Amino acid sequence: MNKMIYIFFIVIILISCNNKKEEDKTANTKIKVGYLYEFAGASAVAIAKEKGFFEEENLDAELFEFFNGHAAILSMISKEVDFTYIGHAAHSLIINGDVQILIPNGISKGEKIITGKWSGINSISDLKGKTAATHLGTSGETMLNVALKNNNIKLEDINLENINITNLADALINKKVDAVSIWDPYTREITEKIPNNYNLLADITNYSDDIALTSSFVSTLEYINNYPDIVRRFSRAILKAMDYRKNNLYEAAEFTSKLTENDIESVKKEIDASILFSSSDIKNACNSGEILKWYEAQQNIFLDSKIIKETVPVTNYIQLTILTNILNSL
Repeated sequence: MNKMIYIFFIVIILISCNNKKEEDKTANTKIKVGYLYEFAGASAVAIAKEKGFFEEENLDAELFEFFNGHAAILSMISKEVDFTYIGHAAHSLIINGDVQILIPNGISKGEKIITGKWSGINSISDLKGKTAATHLGTSGETMLNVALKNNNIKLEDINLENINITNLADALINKKVDAVSIWDPYTREITEKIPNNYNLLADITNYSDDIALTSSFVSTLEYINNYPDIVRRFSRAILKAMDYRKNNLYEAAEFTSKLTENDIESVKKEIDASILFSSSDIKNACNSGEILKWYEAQQNIFLDSKIIKETVPVTNYIQLTILTNILNSL
């Protein structure tokens, strides 16, 4: 009789353990995810939330908005968020390998150099001796440096002003500078407020052989090592969202508008500011090696600008193995 009771309790314990494992397997894991305020930086996260892709991966995602990738990186290093989207400029902070790229999101094509018609500037060459402004440390500075280099103009040949991005468009509109190197959506402030009094000197597509401003989803190496399963689930949710975005751009704009509380018409105008990837785009880039070229070109920009001092293998800060395995599982 005692033996039967003992066996009964063992069976109960085993059933309880199995049930606990199932609960752990299905219980939602809380994660904190950062995004930037514009379409490229918010759309995949907004879609993953609205379409239930986080839920499909048993993730309870709390979303946090940032206005630049540097702030998002610092927040993630401080463990205030677990994952975040970053634009081009913030990649200079991750080259040491403490933060790792999980998924490329897209390549920006929204950077532009714009001048006022009153300035008499009609080409990049005309910038010599003129006052040009940008927000240093951003893709605007990168765009300006590449444009000057391609036109054999030295930085000291222009009067360069550093103006915060929130005030950059106004500086041109109010004729405080002759030209600005700026990006979407801020370019719209200029084109909408002085529609007949500006000239577009160049945009980033003019220099596609020299510049690739890639954006990415990232996490810290510590988090990736400690929570590999959560990383895989997050990555799958984002890749599903990127695939949905590819075929439903205007619905993606609606989700983004809802998340960022930006005007829907303004968000729709940002759709073409980037080449946005799908999972198949990324898979093809992994197979061809193109993904490495994106980040090598990006790193060269940081080297030319003296933001970093030496070349580092981009494989030091891209989780290619994890990414490839996830892409093959979709």
